[in-house]
Amino acid sequence: MKIRYYVIFSILCLMGIILLYVRAANIDKASLWYTMIGDLASALLICGAVSLLQEIFTNDESYRKIMNLFKVSEAVKDSGLTDIKTDSNDYNFKDLIRNSENFYTIMNDGLRWVETNSPALIERFSHKGYSTEFYFVDPEGTFAPALATKTARELQSLKEKINQSVQTIKDTYERSKKHGVVKIYYLKNYPTQSLFYTDSTVIVTTYQTSCGRNIVPLYEYRYSKGKPILRSISTMI
Repeated sequence: MKIRYYVIFSILCLMGIILLYVRAANIDKASLWYTMIGDLASALLICGAVSLLQEIFTNDESYRKIMNLFKVSEAVKDSGLTDIKTDSNDYNFKDLIRNSENFYTIMNDGLRWVETNSPALIERFSHKGYSTEFYFVDPEGTFAPALATKTARELQSLKEKINQSVQTIKDTYERSKKHGVVKIYYLKNYPTQSLFYTDSTVIVTTYQTSCGRNIVPLYEYRYSKGKPILRSISTMI
């Protein structure tokens, strides 16, 4: 029965293509038939194509074949991947910051992120029982000079950015009701990506290996039942 449907819908598409060819080759553009045949051909093509797609995507076996064709692995679904942003700046962290009981973030200097999300952090720091931890590159550590070179920035400027991030967090905390717990750490080792952990979500932004500043993609993973994604980050430091 399914095969018969595929044949019928394929014939509709083929008829539409043939009519378009006949119109282009034999019908005067000024003729009424030119418009009528064009409309009929379009209707046949749309009807056939939409019906074919509906049959394909409502058929489990065909769906699996298409998934394999485009190399979309079931492992992607199992991993909990829920969103990808080509530019990490397009992601809105505000809901995660405001509503997550635990929030951990690992960044290079983090100044832009901290400044952008300062209003949401004020709300977070005002919430009793919320725990927040920040991890930045140690401005006096061995990785700071390499990071400054990679980002085409003076070392002293990089150090100032990290220190400014820390100071902005402190100032933001002072502007809040100061009910939450906030801790700031320096990394002994350099991070290869920015990480944001909450009770239900992990955000990853990968750093470029090339020099200079480039658009950085972002990946969002969410908790799947029976597959916790939040683990102690102490093993990563």
